[in-house]
Amino acid sequence: MARLNRENLNCKNDELKNVKSIIFDFDGTLHNTIKIYYPAFSSGVEFLRNHGFAKDFELNEKNVSKFLGEKPNFAYDLIAKGADEKLKREVMSLVGKKMDENIKNGLGELYAGTVKVLEELSEDYDLYILSNCRESYLDTALDVYGIKKYFKKYFAAETYDYLPKDEIIKKERQKIKEEIIFVGDRHHDMEAARKNNIMSIFCTYGFGSYEEGKDASYKISSIGEILKLL
Repeated sequence: MARLNRENLNCKNDELKNVKSIIFDFDGTLHNTIKIYYPAFSSGVEFLRNHGFAKDFELNEKNVSKFLGEKPNFAYDLIAKGADEKLKREVMSLVGKKMDENIKNGLGELYAGTVKVLEELSEDYDLYILSNCRESYLDTALDVYGIKKYFKKYFAAETYDYLPKDEIIKKERQKIKEEIIFVGDRHHDMEAARKNNIMSIFCTYGFGSYEEGKDASYKISSIGEILKLL
């Protein structure tokens, strides 16, 4: 597949002419989640330290951003090794509530140009969201940012007991118009596209490393660039 770069950004590719549906990841793709996640996660780290865990974890945005887009338990399995599941559930609940509060209190933000992109794309494509997140978080965020109206449907991994994204797509694919393209910023987004044999767009501005997007069909450095691609 062709790769998008700064030189050919304005050259639309023939393989994209038949795209009917776009599946977006949320955090790191549409939503600059670190704004709400870092203060919430910091509260979680304090909670864990009070219980004897996460003593060696260096709390900074770079380290915390690595957990964005992963399943909720991913971070605590790493920084609170040895903690029982009850304690992990408690810290996940604490951080989740703080994130929801931060969104409602206006601490979060979409990436610049996101609303314009969704408005324009929704005129020609069916739009979806697939995120490794809680149902209440995604529902709250879409309401607060006023973008729920642009999506035909949105899928939170919690609904599927946190199945991998590629399996969620397989479950829902028959209801989604072909051709499909997946837009995301993490390795599991690209993996979900690859395993379902659909095209992918990697968001280099998100929270994933360059290596995570090495096999993407296309790469964009801002959400607005998708309008030049599609």
